[in-house]
Amino acid sequence: MREVRLRQLLMLWSLISMTEPKIAALDAAKIWQLFNLGGTVLVSAEHDGKTDMMPASWASPLDYDKVLVVVDKSHYTRKLMDQSEYFALGVASADILPELLSLGSVSKNADPEKLEKSFKIPLARGCSAWAIFKKLPETDELSKKYDLFLGQAVAAWGDERVYQNGRPDFEHAPKEMRTTHYVSGGRFFLLGEAVDVEPTAQ
Repeated sequence: MREVRLRQLLMLWSLISMTEPKIAALDAAKIWQLFNLGGTVLVSAEHDGKTDMMPASWASPLDYDKVLVVVDKSHYTRKLMDQSEYFALGVASADILPELLSLGSVSKNADPEKLEKSFKIPLARGCSAWAIFKKLPETDELSKKYDLFLGQAVAAWGDERVYQNGRPDFEHAPKEMRTTHYVSGGRFFLLGEAVDVEPTAQ
């Protein structure tokens, strides 16, 4: 059953691959590079044929191949994450700011057709990278107490306009591919300029 669920998620990914020719597989053991910038992510999950997606600002690497993300109990996506062994994160780009605000403002609890009005599949277009995670055993306790979900990456992909040799290069990527950082009241900041610092001699 576990393998079936993972295959279903990977099949969803194949739908994106057919419409996004510049997508390449990334090393799942190094997904910290995807989420280390602290941008808004799209959290998606599937269980028993039901899917949902929501933006989240509180997502962070936990290790080279692990992440943590906070998802409140009031969200429909949370219900699916509680019941599924897997969840996915997408690094949201500036190209989908209206959709991000819409997905974050309307719950599928209130609008069952929320996804159909924004995206068609759980791994959304408009992201610069995606990763599928298997929930870690500690999640059962932590999610009940702190709304924390821990996951280990099983697969990852990135848009080649941003990721070169497995590493992000937003400086030379189109501006609409930059990460988004939500503040409040519909205001986002986009990733700024890169600054290189030479290490000081010891």
